[in-house]
Amino acid sequence: MSVLRGLLFDNLGLKLAALLLAVLVYLNVYLDRPASMIVSFPLEIDELADSLSLSGPVPAAVQAELRGTGKQLLRLRVTEPPLRLSLAGVGAGRFERAMTSEDLPLSASDLLKVDRLVGPRTIELQIERKMRREVPVAARVEGLPGSGAALSGPTTADPWRVVITGPASVVAKLDSVVLLPARIGGRRDSLRVQVAAEALPDWCVMEPPLVRVTVPLKRIAP
Repeated sequence: MSVLRGLLFDNLGLKLAALLLAVLVYLNVYLDRPASMIVSFPLEIDELADSLSLSGPVPAAVQAELRGTGKQLLRLRVTEPPLRLSLAGVGAGRFERAMTSEDLPLSASDLLKVDRLVGPRTIELQIERKMRREVPVAARVEGLPGSGAALSGPTTADPWRVVITGPASVVAKLDSVVLLPARIGGRRDSLRVQVAAEALPDWCVMEPPLVRVTVPLKRIAP
């Protein structure tokens, strides 16, 4: 038993280093072998005019099946270089663009071959005029005051109106923006907290992004 223990644990650090080196050499040889892999390229929209806004769904990425060495493909899989789609000069309406392998963010030095575009093969976008509109906020309170405390007045929001910017067809229908709840569970003193919108429609932004909500509480006699 002592002989076996010696074989296993003597010079343990050196043995572990040798094992790690062997694994690295194996991986290096393995990753230099030819391979194919489906890689995602996140879609980034560039150069859309300030007066316009996207509307509706937009593909998150374009996928392609590539062939090269395992090392090259793994690097692409990790870095996920973006595929930038320019909308310079595009006006409001429906936009369509067929994708080809030349659109992929690959350089000649990568020495990768595109076997096929997995999809989407056509990018379809809806573009609208951008609208700015002022709408009131709807503050909410969640929970109950702690023992010996009670609400002492109405909940207030500052500012009580915000500016929403986004696609005209969406912004025109908004009558208010619901805020995340101000939680007072167990509190005995007034709460002042900054909260964001609970949810905004796609491609809409709120100015300012945070609203100060005040929930007045007072202590009451037992």
